Amino acid sequence: MKNYNLKVTEEGVLINDILINEKVFIEEKVEYHPVEREQQINDLYMWIGEAQRDSQRQNDVYLMKEDLHYLEKLDDEIIFSSISTNDFIAKSDNLKEFNKICEEILKINKELNFVDNSKDNNECPYGEQD
Repeated sequence: MKNYNLKVTEEGVLINDILINEKVFIEEKVEYHPVEREQQINDLYMWIGEAQRDSQRQNDVYLMKEDLHYLEKLDDEIIFSSISTNDFIAKSDNLKEFNKICEEILKINKELNFVDNSKDNNECPYGEQD
């Protein structure tokens, strides 16, 4: 299996220097989206503080604290976060699943770019796809 690198820049999400069409994430064509780990940690601290004031959300607090502990032990700058659960995939922790997600995103990106190019016949801004 190929090893993938994930970056988020001002241009957008890059996997092995291939710019990913933003529709992949905006239109939720994949289960996982890249997020900055530090930002996710900051968000969790805020959400835990809010949830602790609500006695009916104590189970949520427990789950968020588990997520927080998991994220704090990682060194990755960018990780994948599920759009439907509280699942996170980090390259340093689960390389096989991380690479599988990258492959899925690249496949959908290639399909989207083909459709976009055939619609308007313009040059694809998202680079050549293997």
